[in-house]
Amino acid sequence: MEDNEVEKLACSHCSGRIKEDDDFCPDCGTLFNDEVKCSEHISTEAEGVCVICCEPFCSECGIYVNEIFLCNEHSEYEIYEGMARVYGSSDSTQIEYAKSCLEQNNLHPFIYSRKRTTLHLGGTDYSLFRASGEFDGHLINEIKLMTPFQEVIRAEEILDELNILEE
Repeated sequence: MEDNEVEKLACSHCSGRIKEDDDFCPDCGTLFNDEVKCSEHISTEAEGVCVICCEPFCSECGIYVNEIFLCNEHSEYEIYEGMARVYGSSDSTQIEYAKSCLEQNNLHPFIYSRKRTTLHLGGTDYSLFRASGEFDGHLINEIKLMTPFQEVIRAEEILDELNILEE
């Protein structure tokens, strides 16, 4: 039986599609085996598997963020529908270039944008407008380059090698 013919099951936590022999859900990080130990604390049972680095972690080293398990290192990533932000800019040409570089390396990037043009408002572009309150360094109208969870680390390596990522 070929891989695409294998009957898929549903994760009990997120209802994502999983295979019968999966050790964890790739969509939410829920573990299906009770005997898995934390990558950092080998005597402690893992709470889940980080969907970005695919490593198991205990509740001290990882956390569920919006029903998705992430290690502490990856818990601040922006996540939308099974994808994580790897790069952002208000420059659409730079985003398209980064997307092209990732596609050339057989990754599956997606551009997410809520940027409005001058036609939407009938006036000047407001992409530099920032709301009051805490500012996390991202422009409100940032164009985001997203990749599937398991491609994030490789995508960041590629973008870093090309000096595209901001440091």
